[in-house]
Amino acid sequence: MAQVALVAVIVSLGAGVLWVASGAVGPVISTAVRGFGSVITSIGTVVASPEPTTAPLIADAPTIVSPDEPYTNAATVDVTVHVPPAVVGLDGYVVHLWVTLPDQDPKDLVETAVGETSTLVIPGVELAKGRNDIQASITGPGGESERSAIATWVRDTSKPKLTIISPKDNTSTTKSSVTVKGKTQPQSTVHLRNDANGASATVDADADGLFQAKLALAAGSNTIAVTTTDPAGNGNDVTLTIRKGLGKLVVSLTGSAYTFKVSKLPRKLTLDVVVTGPDGKPVAGAMAVFTISVPNLQVIDSSQIPTGSDGTATFSTTIPAGAGLQPGLATVWVTTDAYGQGTDRQVLTFK
Repeated sequence: MAQVALVAVIVSLGAGVLWVASGAVGPVISTAVRGFGSVITSIGTVVASPEPTTAPLIADAPTIVSPDEPYTNAATVDVTVHVPPAVVGLDGYVVHLWVTLPDQDPKDLVETAVGETSTLVIPGVELAKGRNDIQASITGPGGESERSAIATWVRDTSKPKLTIISPKDNTSTTKSSVTVKGKTQPQSTVHLRNDANGASATVDADADGLFQAKLALAAGSNTIAVTTTDPAGNGNDVTLTIRKGLGKLVVSLTGSAYTFKVSKLPRKLTLDVVVTGPDGKPVAGAMAVFTISVPNLQVIDSSQIPTGSDGTATFSTTIPAGAGLQPGLATVWVTTDAYGQGTDRQVLTFK
């Protein structure tokens, strides 16, 4: 239609020229020119292109959520990103995660499309060992946003050190409790448990890794398990044995006689030993060996004799004739599994 009108105007202009040539200049040209202008305006309106639709600019950076505890021994983590509302639900927009490792440039770690909500959880993001500084950005038709503030994860898979400062292992005390002091990785959680009575305590190591905890003791042997767990979840443990009581094994030897007349030999001799643990209680199952040395006679040795539930072991023998007039000696050696060894002796007189 526009082309037809244009042709008509051109024809009219041609006619007007002819009229001018004949000396008849009149309203025809004026009318034609006005009509031509109207037609050109109409043609411009018809053929002009519409204004293009501009993609929304990404003015705001996304926000990456920092972990409550940056230390972890996991190989992957889930990262939460808050997306600016202007791009939520739009096609063509992608969230990028960037990671910066120590002494390295940032690199593109993973990307995922913007979703239908402003909160986007990106699962299974891989961590390198050590410090991982992670940022997020958004790209789309309108360009790329600034990167978010840094969120840091530290992947730590090493077992934390654990040292008991006091008390020393296998020591004894007469007190009803013990204070365990030690050192481990700073900010670790330390759990202590006494297997003898079920007493337990949980403490946090300070910024220097130092900790201490007080535990009640039961009579006798106390095995205390100390376990440390660092902020990344790695663990280590040691055990500590403390004995509560008199502080030592007590061995007491007695005899049915200590003085013998040489003229009255042979004569029966009975020896008794009472074994008491550091806790003051009788020790059952201790192994006792008795030895009797008499002048001019062969040494008399017993086999290993176990103590009973009352902590007592007994050995009977006969002192034969032929003893000299010098002093003799009765000795007992006691061995225990829990408290080590002990001994006692009595002097035998011959006259």
